[in-house]
Amino acid sequence: MNRKSLFITIVLSIFAISISACSVFGTQSPEGNITASGTISAESINISPEVSGKVMEIAAQSGQTVSSGDLLFRIDDQILQAQYKQAQAAVDMASASINAAEQQLNAAKLQASRAEQGARLLALQNQQILVTTWSQGVPDSFEQPYWYYQKDEAIAAASFEVDQAKTLVDTERANLEDVQAKASNNDFLKLEQDLANTRARFLIADQTLNQTKLAQDSDILQEMAQKEYDSALADLENYQRKYDQILTSTTAEEILEARAKLAVAEARLQNAKTQLDMMLTGEDSLDVQAANALVKSAQAQVLQAQAGKAQAESALELLQIQLNKSMVTAPDNGTILTDQLQIGELIGAGSIAMTIAKLDVVSLTVYVPEDVYGRIEIDQKVNISVDSYPNKVFSGTVIRIADQAEFTPRNVQTVEGRKSTVYAVEVRIPNSGYELKPGMPADVDFGIVR
Repeated sequence: MNRKSLFITIVLSIFAISISACSVFGTQSPEGNITASGTISAESINISPEVSGKVMEIAAQSGQTVSSGDLLFRIDDQILQAQYKQAQAAVDMASASINAAEQQLNAAKLQASRAEQGARLLALQNQQILVTTWSQGVPDSFEQPYWYYQKDEAIAAASFEVDQAKTLVDTERANLEDVQAKASNNDFLKLEQDLANTRARFLIADQTLNQTKLAQDSDILQEMAQKEYDSALADLENYQRKYDQILTSTTAEEILEARAKLAVAEARLQNAKTQLDMMLTGEDSLDVQAANALVKSAQAQVLQAQAGKAQAESALELLQIQLNKSMVTAPDNGTILTDQLQIGELIGAGSIAMTIAKLDVVSLTVYVPEDVYGRIEIDQKVNISVDSYPNKVFSGTVIRIADQAEFTPRNVQTVEGRKSTVYAVEVRIPNSGYELKPGMPADVDFGIVR
């Protein structure tokens, strides 16, 4: 090849490369308009299940148009369904527990109302006693009148006296047991119990004999009752004599004193309780306090039942969420581009099962050189053509023009270098007929003469 032929070949090669570059970054159309080429794209959504399991149903296939909320596929939920039924039964049981607790609460409130009513009636009866008490003189040891202390203070003092009396009774009972233990052995304790038994028998025999004397034609009755009386008296005298023999005079006095102390302590306790009971009137009465305690207990049971129901409902709600996740639905309107599912296969949570594209509006991104960049505007109307529909022109709108070059050559100090700098231009294309598909090559005509 001579030098002239080589020069011609190089020139033709450069010309061919220039033509190829213009077809991508922006050229003149046969009519002289600025055009550029790119690839159709669409907003796509990857569909992944949130739970793992076996695929039981596939409701949509590749190429099918779906609406938001449409079922795409379903994962096996038999175990969840069984758990859901158990949780629902637990909720129903909790509701029944609440009803029962509320009925008990109503009954307790009714009982409390009756107790308060009875306490008020008793308080009315005690009004005269109160007036009489106020009119009474106080013991010489008292310097304050009866009404000096408030009711709650008097009740507190009476309660303290009951506690003190209980302590004294325990002390005196222990003292008596100690004296009895020192007096003799177990024979003495048995003899003392036998004496108590014969005393009780004698009292009953004496009462029975007196009753027979009031009966008509009671000769035979009195005779039998008299025999029982004589026998009881003989036993009493016998055990009394044995008791006296086993004790010395000193021991007898010690036991007598210990029993007297215990008797006085028990009487003090009984009187203290009686005095406290007389003060506990109205809302302070024991009946009202007991009824109010039942109300509080019933209220606690209602709260506990309500808490149990709330817990059961939370478990039910959680299972419902899990059941909903086994039904994978379309998040938006679109067309299924790909699906990778088979009935019966196991699919993991988070794995991509389908891809949905929103084809009602697609986009096309092309690149234009710097010398054309300033002539294109946002919202500019353009025409788009694709190889699949050679006789049809689609309309689009420029929605974005890049602020910076996406390709910058090393040398931009020359006019030729600056012409190689390109900027992205994004075009939105209505696609109501779903004719344009992602991946289609397309040409855009900006309608601007170069």
